[in-house]
Amino acid sequence: MKQGIQVKDSRERISEIIDRVVENFPVDLSRFENRDPFELLVAVILSQKTNRENVRAALERFRSRFKSLKEVASADVKLIAEAIKPAGLWRMKAPRIKQIAEELVKGGITLERILALPYEDAKKMLSSMKGIGPKTADVFLMIARREPVLPIDTHIFRIMRRLGVADERDDYESLRKKLESATKPNERMRAHLALIEFGRKICRARNPKCGMCPFKSFCQFHERRCKAQKDSNS
Repeated sequence: MKQGIQVKDSRERISEIIDRVVENFPVDLSRFENRDPFELLVAVILSQKTNRENVRAALERFRSRFKSLKEVASADVKLIAEAIKPAGLWRMKAPRIKQIAEELVKGGITLERILALPYEDAKKMLSSMKGIGPKTADVFLMIARREPVLPIDTHIFRIMRRLGVADERDDYESLRKKLESATKPNERMRAHLALIEFGRKICRARNPKCGMCPFKSFCQFHERRCKAQKDSNS
């Protein structure tokens, strides 16, 4: 990644961080187009704590086993678990997927109807379903209808804490609003995906590649890491 960044106030810092990450980690948004809403929701659930390749493999197996929402709702949870095994955490994710399908079918609710609601109402209805939290709801709305939100996942939390943007007072909603205030609405989906890639490839939880990071001049984590190495060598 290109090195060096000039930083002033907090909002400008966030904007410059996101701009630099988006510049270096281009994302293909077309892969989310013309997708079935329930399949998208399943993909969002499968993506939790796993990589894209495993999600793709699990989704292909899931798609080949179940042809409709009703099939998923009536299926034995063991069959769902077997289909999504490549994604990891399948014992936890399978009951969630089945329960969401059951709730949609029994309640006569369609995801298309939810997607037609205003943002707050759609998020509230999605979050009322067991297994769907605020982040999952936001990611689904962002992907399914290009809702101008910037969901915060574990990678983005880690990046922003290390860079001093997030602190111990920040929860999901406060950090989301903080990043959204510094990002144009039509760039938030791209920013979300690019930040995740940056977190996976550079600002990793373990063995981060600080030498390749353009933000190390003001990164609190890098400063602490260098101090610890210096103290251990003294």
